[in-house]
Amino acid sequence: MPSEIVLAETLEQAVSVTLSQHPQVESAQAALNRSQEFRKEEFSAYFPEVTVNGTGGRIYGDNSTSRGLSVARGTGYSYLWEGSVAARQKIFDGQETLNRVGAARAQARAAELALADVRENLAYRTVEAYLNLMRVQKGLVLLKGQQKTVDDYLERIRTMVDDGAADEAELQQARDVSVILDNFIADYEGQARNLESDYAELTGRLPESALEVPTVSLDQIPEDLKAALSQAQKNHPLLRSAQFQAQSAESDMKAEKSTYIPKFDGELSFLKSDKDDVIGGEVEDGKAVVRMNWGFETGGAQKARIKQKLYDYKEAQARISEISRQIERAIRQAYAEKDTAQRQLENQKRRQDLNKKLLDTYEVQFEGARISVLQLMQADNQELLTRLETENAKNRLLIAQYGILAAMGRLQQAMNLEVAASHPRREQ
Repeated sequence: MPSEIVLAETLEQAVSVTLSQHPQVESAQAALNRSQEFRKEEFSAYFPEVTVNGTGGRIYGDNSTSRGLSVARGTGYSYLWEGSVAARQKIFDGQETLNRVGAARAQARAAELALADVRENLAYRTVEAYLNLMRVQKGLVLLKGQQKTVDDYLERIRTMVDDGAADEAELQQARDVSVILDNFIADYEGQARNLESDYAELTGRLPESALEVPTVSLDQIPEDLKAALSQAQKNHPLLRSAQFQAQSAESDMKAEKSTYIPKFDGELSFLKSDKDDVIGGEVEDGKAVVRMNWGFETGGAQKARIKQKLYDYKEAQARISEISRQIERAIRQAYAEKDTAQRQLENQKRRQDLNKKLLDTYEVQFEGARISVLQLMQADNQELLTRLETENAKNRLLIAQYGILAAMGRLQQAMNLEVAASHPRREQ
């Protein structure tokens, strides 16, 4: 893994590292660069085309055969020096160049917004990996701390059994509590290894210190689902990329239709040729002409290409509708997840409060010899597990809140990270 990557400790650092070096970003950036160069290539059609040719060598000529039997001069040899320069400029092409340049520009904007969407998806994947890894790390701290407490309880019960103050059944139940806790620890350790793999794939390295609890900007999350849907339909990078793809396809279709129209080019040229007189002598030829080209493919290729572009445009239009529905579904699901997580967190907090009060009561009753060590151990362990579930519920709500921002295409903006420009620019 890259050794130069900065250690990611906060969520913002982790996401920034991912976006700075992940191969998906590099691939999308390369696609953007390619589309920008293609735009420059198409734009160059507005400018004159200059060609320069030169020829040198020795030639053989037989005028009596090449120019007819009436020519008296016979064969001859000569050195040949010939050069020409020509400049051609489009005068009228039925707006073919205009449409091809428009298609290339729209394609470049689509690639730019596609890059923004790739970054958005990677940002959310990093958020999920970071928050889940943080949850597991905190859970392991709680569980391993409780393991020491359970071992102390288990030792006390074992001593009581040896002294005859408790029976073997209590010891077996205490061991069962310990095994259940060990299973929780094993499960969390397995989750940690899997999440570390996800984190390393995204950021390029493993975290070397405890992860910090982030604070989501709640003011960035619309409270109203309708408002979120409206914003996403206007600004989501993937949807806007699809819209530019459709615009590019429409311009390509118009460019193909222009092939039915005659084209006019202006040409300035100069030719100079030097041969022996017996072959042809010296020639100087200058031209300033207008050329018309009007070609038809009788096999139907032109018509077929136009239909291909028409179907490309229809496909792009359908893709817009498909993406729009996917975004709406994702936002609705994200809000449903947030509402569910919020309710579960509230219920879990009440449950944790009840278990805390129960543990406090048991501790008082234990001091009064009204309950056994086993009962106190079970209450203590249950209080720890409800505390763990509360932390998990908090994490689920946090991920759901970030999920709404990601579904809207606003996660990078909310985290104050650099994103591709969302407004059209003046381009070539």
